Amino acid sequence: MSKKTDFSYVNQNGKRVSGSAAFNHYVYTEKGGVQNYNDEVGMEYLQEFVRQNSDIINEGLAKKARKSRFKAV
Repeated sequence: MSKKTDFSYVNQNGKRVSGSAAFNHYVYTEKGGVQNYNDEVGMEYLQEFVRQNSDIINEGLAKKARKSRFKAV
């Protein structure tokens, strides 16, 4: 996952905003709401999971393919 935990930004007055105010700004202003933020986090989680486990997933698919081609007589 991107592990972006710093949502700080500089507001229109030139002041740095951080903490919960910056997080709320990110979720509600930049992402458009909680559902969109949750969708983004879920998608990042799935992408990272597949990236970390792709060798195991591919090994299982290859084993299944070999098994389906071999037919006992």
